Amino acid sequence: MAVVAIAQQIGSRGLEFGGLIAARLRYPLLGPEEIAVELSREYNITPEVYSLFDERQPGWWERLTTDNARLAAYFRAVILKHMSSCNIVVVGRSIPFVMPADTRHGLRLRVVAPLNFRVREVMREEKLDAAAAERRVRHYDQEVRARIQRSLGVDLEEHSRYDLIVNTASRPMQWFVSTIADLANAIDREADPRSIQVIKDESLAAQVRAALLAHPKMGHAPIEVEAKSGVVMLKSSALVPPWDDLAGQIVRRVPGVMRVELQIEQPPMPLRAE
Repeated sequence: MAVVAIAQQIGSRGLEFGGLIAARLRYPLLGPEEIAVELSREYNITPEVYSLFDERQPGWWERLTTDNARLAAYFRAVILKHMSSCNIVVVGRSIPFVMPADTRHGLRLRVVAPLNFRVREVMREEKLDAAAAERRVRHYDQEVRARIQRSLGVDLEEHSRYDLIVNTASRPMQWFVSTIADLANAIDREADPRSIQVIKDESLAAQVRAALLAHPKMGHAPIEVEAKSGVVMLKSSALVPPWDDLAGQIVRRVPGVMRVELQIEQPPMPLRAE
């Protein structure tokens, strides 16, 4: 039941590494291309727009014209849907931070490599000269770190957030693959039903948030979403007729929703002028 979540540096061969782990475990692999395809199919997000969220810090005009909250919700919905099925390897820039903190059957990895190694990889992959490849790697590192800090509020360089950090330039990758496969199999044997339910609940809540955001009449309505074992709770002061019925209709169409409960919160009373 293990979920292997990998954050990769550019040029570290993280996607290749994830593919080797997936092959050893006989798990499916979800990488950046598959994520982009699913975002396009499910939420009509183009690869160009997705790159603003996943790969670089948007410029000032892009910050004005890009709905980052909506992109983040769609991204979480796609990733968590696959994680909730367990037995999967997911590779991206910020994947370990999408996984709920108390997912005990999850393995959070960061794949890194020295600058000179990554520059050579980028030269080979993108057909750049050495100077251009080094600029590309340094700029990309800065962009991704800034983007993740801005959108997720976490620092890629905070090592305590990972279970393992793997330097793919230091040893043959197959050595690390064997170790990680053993860890994943140990997690699989000791899978905690509560941990599995936590990620299923988080996934369902993410699907519901995405569905509400995607609806043209709901959009960014201030609605708090909680899910537990198929029961979805919507909390908001905005859920007054007819919006309560509309929200209920949207949520009931989300696969996995068994029941919808509404908690209509009263807005605070305005202060009286003295």
